[in-house]
Formats: sequence, C-alpha cells, structure tokens
Amino acid sequence: MPLVSVDVQALPVVHSEDVLSLISGVGMTRYQLKAKVLDIYSNSGEAYWYFPEKIYVERYDSLFLAIGSIIADTAYYFERKELWHVIGNVVVKTLEGRIFETSELFWDVKAPPNTVNAFYTDKPVKVTEPDGNIYYGLKGFRADQDLIISRLFEMKAEFYVEESTDSLRQDTAVRSDSLPNP
Repeated sequence: MPLVSVDVQALPVVHSEDVLSLISGVGMTRYQLKAKVLDIYSNSGEAYWYFPEKIYVERYDSLFLAIGSIIADTAYYFERKELWHVIGNVVVKTLEGRIFETSELFWDVKAPPNTVNAFYTDKPVKVTEPDGNIYYGLKGFRADQDLIISRLFEMKAEFYVEESTDSLRQDTAVRSDSLPNP
C-alpha cells in the first residue's frame, strides 16, 4: 500500500456539519449561528473559522430579541481580530427593516460604538429602506454596529412618491379654472 503525504498544518482542527451555535459575550447570548459546514483552523498563522457552505447569523440585544441578521454563501471569522468576512449573496437585515445586499462584507465586531468602522465593503451595495426607497453605494459603504449611521460611496437612489387623489383633484380644479369661458 503506497504512503500518502499529508500536511497536518493544512487540516482543520475541527470539522463540524449542520452547526447550530449560540455565541455569548460578557455572560449574555449575543448571536445564534447556523451553518451547513464549519472548519476551524489554528495550526498555522492566525486561527480562523471557515464556513464554506451558507451561513446565517442572528444578532440579539440584552433582552434576547433579534436585532439583525446576516446570510451569505461563504464566511470566515478571524478569532484574534474578531473580524467577519462574508462572501457571496450577502444579505443583512436590521430590526428597523433596512436591508443591505452586496457580494462581500466585513464586520469588525470590536469596532468602537457610533463610528462607521464596524460594517464595510468596497463592493457595490444596495440598501432598501422600510419605506421602499432604495440607495446604492456603487463603491461600497461603511456603517456603525447597528447599521443606522452609514456612508455610501458614489451614491445613487430611487425614491418612491405616492400621489394622493386630493392633490390630483386640486390640480384638475386649477386647470379647469384657467380655461376661458365659452
């Protein structure tokens, strides 16, 4: 039987399938994570978690209420840096109903509050507001931990304005009054 050479440093130290995990910080559950596959690497260089097939992360507040979620095709989590790198069909939803869609996103979990350094990408992003207005950051965006304060780069937007029937009647009346009498 031939011998096969294996680089043990390149193998994950943990391989898990159909993952469901609650992640806590400071004694409170902060996140729920669901993934089809999780591989943890820590043999060489920086330790990281690798999710090669779909990941879903739900974020909770101190009362264990869901305040947001992220779904993506692939993800990396770098433990020491506390940095997420999510790739492919990334969709982020906030408690307020704002939806961010992009192909790649970074989330710096330890970014200071009220700064626009927590979520970021240089890839195009689509932001759909609860009122139906849509904003695009053609060169990416940056946002705070709650995705409330954000900056879009090379922004364009689509606004939806609902016309009321009262304003149409008023316009018609003005036009009718301006016609000469026969």
